[in-house]
Order: sequence, then structure tokens, then C-alpha cells
Amino acid sequence: MKHIQIVRKGGKVYRYARPPKGQRVKLPDLPADHPDFIAAYQKALAPAPVASRAPAGTIAAMVDGYQRSAAYGALGAAYRATMARHLGAIREQAEDALASHLKAADIRADLSPLSPNIAAARLKAWRLLCAWGEVNGQIADDPTAGVKRKPVPKTQGYLPWEAEHVAAYRARWPIETPQRLCMEVIFWTGARISDAVLIGDALVGRDGVLAFRQTKTGEMAYVPWTCPLPPFAAGRDDLHAALAARPARHMTFLATAQGKTRSHKAVGNFISEAAAAAGFDRSAHGLRKARATALAEGGATPHQIASWTGHLSLSEVQHYTEAANRRAAVTGRVVNLPEATPGRSLK
Repeated sequence: MKHIQIVRKGGKVYRYARPPKGQRVKLPDLPADHPDFIAAYQKALAPAPVASRAPAGTIAAMVDGYQRSAAYGALGAAYRATMARHLGAIREQAEDALASHLKAADIRADLSPLSPNIAAARLKAWRLLCAWGEVNGQIADDPTAGVKRKPVPKTQGYLPWEAEHVAAYRARWPIETPQRLCMEVIFWTGARISDAVLIGDALVGRDGVLAFRQTKTGEMAYVPWTCPLPPFAAGRDDLHAALAARPARHMTFLATAQGKTRSHKAVGNFISEAAAAAGFDRSAHGLRKARATALAEGGATPHQIASWTGHLSLSEVQHYTEAANRRAAVTGRVVNLPEATPGRSLK
């Protein structure tokens, strides 16, 4: 980690984050790979919002106030960076417009020229901003309540890895290579790349379960690491073989040979290029989908898949179990049955 200052005083060791041209911030007394330590480190190094010079009562002033708030600071680092881009665009175009005059029509006009995917992210920024503004007396009512997101054309998105892709990748990249290690860790955990680059041995509990808080959503994910496997999961040996073949142990599983934490962009490109060298076109996120598919086909329920992958809602993973059941229907085998969950409809 860059910009860490270590101070020894009275037999104790204190660690501080000292960003360039920034103030020194004391970090919690936790292992450096602990999720709370990493979150505090990322927050300390995040660029401080520029002091607001916008006239009081304007949309621009509301944006500045929100970006200084604890609610904004509590967002995951990656998500906060995305929202910052959209909040900056909102602030710039609002000029001196009053927040009290903001209407749903103004927000629709802002979204109109944007593509469906970008408009969806912009609307999230508007919703976060207006929710904070309403609570803090900047606006009387939330104007985003009546604004609907643009329909997003259905696409396949990131394609999941099939069994033949995994086999081809393993055949191309030996167990001791970093390409293989990156693939095995993401394939087994089903973690997003932003989380996969941060997890390490310290997050494995005494019960043999790897537990980590996701940077994007803040939700926990639980992965069987050394504990007995549930009946719906199999194939962990390749993961542990790749971990054992590492030349050295570092704080994170996917650290470089020099012990530096890899960036999520670097790992994403790393795996895509390695897959291309193995003769197929797939992404690291496709491994996350492959894990959810494997769990569903093994008989896992939506609750079990969501606990493993950290998905926020059952609806996000339900299509994996539905697809597995459709596939099994032609063989007369039932993979899993929908769960009766209060307040949630599982078809």
C-alpha cells in the first residue's frame, strides 16, 4: 500500500495514511488486509471534495453538501468514483439553479440524451442526491420518485465460462502460473474482480469459511475455503493447488511476485488475454456467472447462491436456478425447488 506512514511510540506501532499534499489520517489497529482497514485506507486517500463556493440553496450547493456527507463517504470506493462523475456533471449543468425549483421534468431532460446504461447510472446519482437533500432540508420532496429509468435493451452481457472453457484454460496455463491462480480464485469465490484482488488468508475464519465484505454493495459473501463442502459444491482441489504453488505468500491471494496488490483492471485484462491465448473469448466477470451456474446445477437454492456470491436479492440469482431446472427437466431430474420466502416471489 502506498502512502503509509508507520510510527513507533511507547512500544506500540501506529499506522497513518498520508496522501500527497493531504493531511495525515490515523488508520485502525487492524491487519492491513482486514476489510475495515482497507476501507479506512481507501477513504483516507480519496480526493477531498472541493470546497463549495456555490450559492446557498442551489443544486450545486446540494451536490457539494452531499459529497461532504457521511452517507456519500460510506459508499464503496469504486461506486463512489462512478457517482462522483455523474454528480460532477449534474453540478456543472445546474449552474445557479435553485434546488427548491427542481422538478421531475428537469431530471428527465437531463437523462434524455444519454444512452440507457449511462442514464441508469445518472438516475442513481440523482436519487442519492435528492434523498439526502430531502432528509437535510435542501428540498421539500424528492423529485426522482416519479422518474423511471430508460428501458435497457436486453443483451447476453458477460458470457459465463462453460466447462470446456475452464478445461482449455487449465490446459494452457500450468498450476504455478499467475494466470492460473487468478482464474482459480475468481472461479471458486465467484467474487467481483474488485473484491478478488483484496481477499487473502486473514479473511478465512476458524470455521474454514472465507468471509469478506464486498466493496460495491457492502454486503457480506461467504465461501467454503477449508471447511467440508456442502453437497451442491465440488471441485475445490484446483484452487488449493494453485494457492500452494505460489512462490511466496502475501497479504492478498492475487498479489504480484513483489507483494503488491494487483489492480482490478489489471486482473481483468490479465484473464481476458490469458483466455484468448487459450483459444476462446471470455472475461473475468464470466467466471462469477460460471460459479453461480455451477452452484445452481449442483442443487443450490437461490438463498445458498446469494450467500456465496453476495448478490443483494434473490431475484438476481433466481434465473440461475430456473435455467438449471429447465436443463434438468429433460432428464427427469429436479435440481432444486423454489423457496417460500415472505415478501419475495420465487417462480
